Amino acid sequence: MKGQHSLRRRIATAFALIALSTALLFSGFALVFMYALEDEFFDNLLAQEAAHQQASWQESAALAAPLRPYVGVYRDVASLPPDLRRQHDVARGGEFFGSGGRHYHVRRIALPGTPAVLLVVEVSSELLVRPRLPKVLGLLGGSLLAILALTLGLGYWLAWRATRPLHALAQLVGSAPPGRLPQGFCEDYPRNEIGALARALDEAMSRTAAFIEREQHFTRDASHELRTPLAVIEGAAYLLAEQPMPPLAAQQLQRIRSAASHMAQTVDMLLALAREDLAQDAGCRSPSPPVPLLPMAESTVVQMAHLLEGKPVRVEVEIGQGAHFCVPRPALAVVLSNIVGNAFLHTREGCVRISFDGERLSVSDDGPGVEEAIRARLFEAGVKGSSSGGHGLGLSIARRLAERIGLELALAPGVQGGTVATLAPRK
Repeated sequence: MKGQHSLRRRIATAFALIALSTALLFSGFALVFMYALEDEFFDNLLAQEAAHQQASWQESAALAAPLRPYVGVYRDVASLPPDLRRQHDVARGGEFFGSGGRHYHVRRIALPGTPAVLLVVEVSSELLVRPRLPKVLGLLGGSLLAILALTLGLGYWLAWRATRPLHALAQLVGSAPPGRLPQGFCEDYPRNEIGALARALDEAMSRTAAFIEREQHFTRDASHELRTPLAVIEGAAYLLAEQPMPPLAAQQLQRIRSAASHMAQTVDMLLALAREDLAQDAGCRSPSPPVPLLPMAESTVVQMAHLLEGKPVRVEVEIGQGAHFCVPRPALAVVLSNIVGNAFLHTREGCVRISFDGERLSVSDDGPGVEEAIRARLFEAGVKGSSSGGHGLGLSIARRLAERIGLELALAPGVQGGTVATLAPRK
């Protein structure tokens, strides 16, 4: 919809176009009728003159004086007025236009024992339509404008009345918050097409409200059921850390604690994503304080380092001390862990670079790159490469989470192969 009331304007315009077309057709018909009536008058005049001349010839074998002064009787074409004589097929009769505005009607009559006679009426002084044409056109034009104005007003009023319930329905549905969808409103609308639409929307809203309620119950139950075992794992790992153990076991225990902490953080973020609790604005006007990117990148590298074990891959971090994003820290940690973890997982050898150019945080790798067949659908849930062992959900979740906190996540092929993932504030 280009404008708020474009449907009303279109209905009113349709009314106006119909009225304009009808008025133009009527005006054209009126002009044709007037000219036809005028021609019929002159034809009747010639018919009277022809009967008069034929009666005079039968009585006295002579032509009579014309009944009207503007009627001429000619025995041959050569005697016709010069501007009429030059006309094509004038001997057959008909309507002809002469010079100087003269207008002729010619009729050929046959008389016994003599060549045909031509009756000529020069009607320029007797015309009814042509002298009054400007006045007639003015009257028709004024009538057309009046009809057009009346039709526009009536059409807009009818369109306003017809679309008012639809506009109210759109406002009702559009202004409803996700958690409090309107229900039971279809009875307020007329029993017509708009009422049918209201009933369909009412039913859809009811189904959506039921779905949201089920999702809210799931979110609440998942929050309770997932946090409890994670708290048990973190507590047990903390108690184990207080006990003396070999260095290798302590290292593995630290990985367990880090993974449990990351899992708890991820659960919180996914639940917040489901509840739509995260900030929508990534600018520094957001309540979220600036999050330094260098320590977060270093922490993510350490957290995901186990994905590089046994592989000749080096990691380069090129982020200045002042680099930051103004977004919720836990959400950014989840997104960054996802794209860094993907880079570590798919890089067999070479280098993974994490850099910041003042606006974008980039994670590039020397891996095999994204397959051409799935590049356009990479962020869809369930889409993954042939070499991926996951479920194809990580990038979809990461992009949704990034969009929720005001960041834009993009993936592109690297200049020398591999993949480059970038995070930048949305503009």
